[in-house]
Amino acid sequence: MAAETSTRDKLLDAAARLFAERGIDNVSIAEIVRAAGQRNASAVHYHFGNRDEVLKALLALYVPVIHDRRIELLAVARSLPSTDVHSAVEAIIRPITELAQRGWRERAYLQIGAELTHWLARPEAPDMAELMEQTAGFEAWRLIRERAGADLPQDLWDERQEIAISFIGRAAADRARLLDAEGEHPIVSDDRFVDNLIAMVVGAMTAPMP
Repeated sequence: MAAETSTRDKLLDAAARLFAERGIDNVSIAEIVRAAGQRNASAVHYHFGNRDEVLKALLALYVPVIHDRRIELLAVARSLPSTDVHSAVEAIIRPITELAQRGWRERAYLQIGAELTHWLARPEAPDMAELMEQTAGFEAWRLIRERAGADLPQDLWDERQEIAISFIGRAAADRARLLDAEGEHPIVSDDRFVDNLIAMVVGAMTAPMP
């Protein structure tokens, strides 16, 4: 049983590296098997079923971590005045950026997550979308909407939110790549990066009607 678990973990690690480096659509099952050092070509099918199930298993590893931290930050945000947008935006951003500080697997997850911002819109990916909804992101965005005070019609708010989500994901993913690159270092500290990212998103979401 231990060997079986080890094989599964090797496949997940190989998939995480490949998905993060090359993109979800550019990685085949055969490549995952080879990168994991497995001789059995059906290893992915045996342990997961198909490539999408590998992706779901990767996401499931970190969804609870993000959810729990986000719920904790939302509790703090709700204890503050109803005009405090910063704390609500922090509940979106900080769980993601904190994850990047843990290690290469978590940073790979963030790079994959940034791609999933658009990938989840596919009709064939309802299970993945449902899994990502469990991060409590919807709750945080509702609080931001309540507090932003921007007099925007819903369609423009939705547009801003979609752009902001993509922006946050890309910023976190780019920083993750920089953290993993040999000989390169981020320009600013983690705290300054997070504070600056929060400020930018607060500015975007509270900007007046164009």
